[in-house]
Amino acid sequence: MKDMIFNFLYDSTAATTPLMVLESLAVACALALVVFVTYRVTFSGVVYSARFNISLVMLTLISTVVMNIIANSVALSLGMVGALSIVRFRTAVKDPRDTAYIFWAISIGLGTGSQSYYIVAIGTIMIAVLTVLFSFGIQGDDKYLIIVRGEIDTMDLNEVRAILFASYRAGKLRAETVTGSYVEVVYQVKLRRDSDVTSYEKLHAVKGVSYVNLVSQSGETLG
Repeated sequence: MKDMIFNFLYDSTAATTPLMVLESLAVACALALVVFVTYRVTFSGVVYSARFNISLVMLTLISTVVMNIIANSVALSLGMVGALSIVRFRTAVKDPRDTAYIFWAISIGLGTGSQSYYIVAIGTIMIAVLTVLFSFGIQGDDKYLIIVRGEIDTMDLNEVRAILFASYRAGKLRAETVTGSYVEVVYQVKLRRDSDVTSYEKLHAVKGVSYVNLVSQSGETLG
């Protein structure tokens, strides 16, 4: 009985050859590029993060390597789980879609590392197609808040409104704060094109404006 348990835990059922490792990494790299392009095409936030997108490719390949290491040893896989349990991720993911992309990259690594190429390839293609199709219905619908603060005696609110309505669509006043020394206005806008992200910089040129910020609904800030 002890020998049976020992053989089950420590003996490999199949030898992993260098060719198999290269094959799994090649498939993982190809599918990771699908994830990379899908994220780039469907991104609709304020600032596109190329580093996060590249990290998805790295995560896919790393997951593949890990699966190649532990696929043939139950004991090694249990030890790897214990070792990885000490890792703590401190980076906050603001968009739920980013979390989905992380799980997508990991699932590709798990599938290619275990040589389940057909399953992971079909799944990746279907997810990519559905993500692109659904993105057409949500891109451009995100609303943003532009916060402008300036000196109450010198800031020209009419000029601020003129710039906002000329650069953005559906501009609505959401809040206005007036104190003894400054005034702060918050407008809700929609972006018509990517160049509108930098259009808010024109507000800095308005006399009396000391603070301009662009905030997405997800809480991501720019400016």
